[in-house]
Order: sequence, then C-alpha cells, then structure tokens
Amino acid sequence: MPFTFGPDPQLNYSPLCRALILVNVLVYMMTMVGDMFGFPMVGTERILTTFGLFPSEVVNQGMFWTPFTYMFLHGGLMHLVFNMLAIYLLGPDLEETFGKTAFLFLYFLSGWLGGLGFVLISYVMQGQITPCVGASGAIFGLLGGVVALYPKRIYVILPVMIPVRASVLATLLLSTHLFFILTPYGNNVAYEVHLVGGVTGFIFCATAAFLHRQQWKDVIPEPEIPYASVELETLTYRLAHLHGEALPEEDQKRYDLLKQALRFEDIPSLQELQAQGI
Repeated sequence: MPFTFGPDPQLNYSPLCRALILVNVLVYMMTMVGDMFGFPMVGTERILTTFGLFPSEVVNQGMFWTPFTYMFLHGGLMHLVFNMLAIYLLGPDLEETFGKTAFLFLYFLSGWLGGLGFVLISYVMQGQITPCVGASGAIFGLLGGVVALYPKRIYVILPVMIPVRASVLATLLLSTHLFFILTPYGNNVAYEVHLVGGVTGFIFCATAAFLHRQQWKDVIPEPEIPYASVELETLTYRLAHLHGEALPEEDQKRYDLLKQALRFEDIPSLQELQAQGI
C-alpha cells in the first residue's frame, strides 16, 4: 500500500482539537508575518505586550483579559510544536468523552485558572514579574483529565522516548513542579500555570466521572463495571468491523445503553477504532 498524505484520522473525529491547533498556529504565523513585513500592530512585541500574561499588569493595571488570551501565544516555534502535539495526543479522547461544550469548558477553565494561579503564586506571593505565554495551563488540564479518567494509559515522554503510565507521569510532574515552585532552582518555565491547570483538569474530570457513575449506579452497579466494560468493548469492535452496517437490534440497544452508562470508562470508542483502521 503506497504512502499518501491525507486528513489525519484522529483529528477527523476531534473538530475542536483541530480548531484549537489551527487557531494557535495562525496566531503564531500572524506575528511572524508582522515581524517579517514590518507590521507592528500584529508583530510579536505588540501582541505579547497586549495579550501576554504580565502578572504586575493584571494586578496594577487591570489587564484582566490576559489570563485568557495568553494561552493563544507562544514564545517560539518549538514551544508551539510541543504544545500542539500535546493537544493532538491528549485532547481527542476527552473531546469524545465530554462532547464539544464541556470539553471547551475544561480546556479554557484549566488555562484561565492556570493563568490566575501564576499571578497569585509567582507575583502576589513570591514577588516575581516574569511574564507568561503558552497553552500549557490548558494542556496540563487535559493531562489532569486523562489521569483522572485513564490513569493506566501509556504515553511516551519526548524527546527521550520513554513509555510511562499517565498516573506515573502525573506523579513525576507534580513532585518536580512543587520542588521548582518552592525552591529557587526553577528557570523560566511557568510551573505554577502547569500545576494549577493540571489540578483543575483532574478535579473537573474526576468529579464529572463520579457524578455520572452515581447517576447510573442502579443500571450498572460499581462491582459490575469491569464486566460491562468488556461487553461494551466487544460490541464496539463488532460494530467497527461492520463498516457502517448496523448491529442486530437487541445488540444495538445494549451497545447504546452501555455507551451511555460507561461514558467515563477507559474503553476505545467506535470513532477511535475506525480511525485506526480496525
């Protein structure tokens, strides 16, 4: 089979992740074009000073929009690439689980609270005036959500290519971030943004999953969840192999019920399997 370029299958069922990546890339390209052709109104310096997160300006000059707008700006090409790769890896499953509205709320809430946390911890409590840009707060919110819902999933740490469970990765990041926040050994990384964003995403997703399981506990009690999960995964694989055809009516009803009841369990979705060509 020849290699061809085409639409990415994972982003095909994740329109919001695709849109977030596109917006971030377009903003970065706009500033590059502004710098290249001498348009100061959209150049890097003007955009950063107007929309970047400067803690002292938030507190002293009322630039209250910047804890939101900073997450669309990036400090360089590699900063942008790694953040967009993180959205690509972490976002689609959460978008599939939560739906568009709740997913966007999770993303922006994590980024916004991460920005406010940066202002509170770095400036108000520690007196630092270092500015901050990047989508990292929102992205760590996605990571926190993944840890809350899918702690056993394996991710590869770039660039060292070490596979590690999501729960282990979160533990390492939490401990190192607390160390750099509480000691003078941190560099220009906004650890406060990452920490607050990640905790926000974890609490949001863990709470949503708990409330959902309580709502459906009379249909599928907690001790039966592992068995029901296997049944749903089996039905999902069957449906994926039908390539658009329907399951028998009773199986389809059971699939629809289990899909709704086990919404927050770590089970491959039909879209995910189809995107993988299964």
